[in-house]
Amino acid sequence: MIKAKTLFLTVLIAAGYSILFITVYNLLQNPSLYNRFFSEVMSTYEIQDNSITVVKKPFAPVTEKSFVENMDAHHYLYIKDNQYNYDPNDEVTRSNFAFFPLFPLAWKISQLSGIGISILNFLLHIASVIILAWIFCRQSILLSLIAVLTLPTLTVFLIPYSEALFMFSISLALLGWYKENKLIYVSGLLCASMTRPVFILLIGSIIATEIFLLLCDKNRKINYQHLFITVATILGGTFIVTLFQRMYHHGSLLTFIDAQKHWGTFLQIPKTIVDWSNEGYGMNVGAMVFCFVFGSVVLISKFIKTEKGVFNYWYYFSWIYLLFATVFVLFLQGGCLHSLYRYTLCTPFCYIIIFQHINNLNKIPIKKIFLIFSLFIACCIVFFNQAAYGSSWGFSKTGFMLLCLNLVFFMLIPYTSKTQKYIGFSLLILASIIWNAYLLNMFVTRAWIFL
Repeated sequence: MIKAKTLFLTVLIAAGYSILFITVYNLLQNPSLYNRFFSEVMSTYEIQDNSITVVKKPFAPVTEKSFVENMDAHHYLYIKDNQYNYDPNDEVTRSNFAFFPLFPLAWKISQLSGIGISILNFLLHIASVIILAWIFCRQSILLSLIAVLTLPTLTVFLIPYSEALFMFSISLALLGWYKENKLIYVSGLLCASMTRPVFILLIGSIIATEIFLLLCDKNRKINYQHLFITVATILGGTFIVTLFQRMYHHGSLLTFIDAQKHWGTFLQIPKTIVDWSNEGYGMNVGAMVFCFVFGSVVLISKFIKTEKGVFNYWYYFSWIYLLFATVFVLFLQGGCLHSLYRYTLCTPFCYIIIFQHINNLNKIPIKKIFLIFSLFIACCIVFFNQAAYGSSWGFSKTGFMLLCLNLVFFMLIPYTSKTQKYIGFSLLILASIIWNAYLLNMFVTRAWIFL
């Protein structure tokens, strides 16, 4: 179990982050403060005559209406209140089938408001971090939590979306795996498969991981029991969703896949690399390079170097999942990166990779750090030039720059003193809070769709 002192400190850090986040957001609503310090570097957006306009206005207040009527939150709210009842002539209500029912059902049972369920999402996210860190980075749980709080991707866990419940469900499943408790493992996996439509990714990744590790080590045997239980549970959860949705329609069992066409999501060859917003584009390009390029390098290196490593089964599963997710987005959205960072960096599998590296921190030669960082930047710049707006630099690239700073800072941790660690983490967390507050303001003002 987690030591009482460690648990107390994690709760204290999470509470401190929440208070600081709310404070920063409220301060940025102050016209005097915003105009004096931020207006020249941090433009905001507003909708005028059904078009999005760049303005220099302080942040908008967070209201219940602004939380539940925007982007995917509106779909979840509709399912919560109306299940999958739809108007055959209304494409928007028909597109609700793309969203799985467990999150809106949990929202309905909790009787929480939109802001209330968002607070619960943040708590589920913190609980997931603690569980995953306890499994994969037990000696550095506090460092793992701090690492997560420096990320520029946390906004998705502060709104009425299903990512937090999905992460918590997978975390419970992995806790069951770690404790060798099949009931907890199956329960968590079943909930995850009823929260997000990722059954193809999960099943493909679990099979690919077994084959990959077998090819790396011919003496290894495939765990057929683990494979069967995992695949059967994921298929079972997805089948329950299809049966539930068929109570409201009489079409295909895969209606949730057909509904994705509302957003232009179908199998297609990527023609170019684009996105729906400049803010999202920077983080999505970073996610693509990290998941695909770095993921490929890690897996190829493991395949070539057959000696036993320090990382476990779920580390390689996570890289395979992130790589598959990136390919899926590219080929299902025709090269549009919209929400890629949400589908990859905001998953428990990204956290597993981070935590296992924290657990095995060692001094990487400075030349190698420079090489890794240069490779990351060079690959990203290539893709930035694919979109006209992508090559411009300014505050909209802050999310991308924070990803870069996180990457290099964690590689340099073994070279830093305790004081330097505190200063570095403090600056990264503050920058992350300002950026995530900025994205939250974009969400509540219904500006560019960045996730």
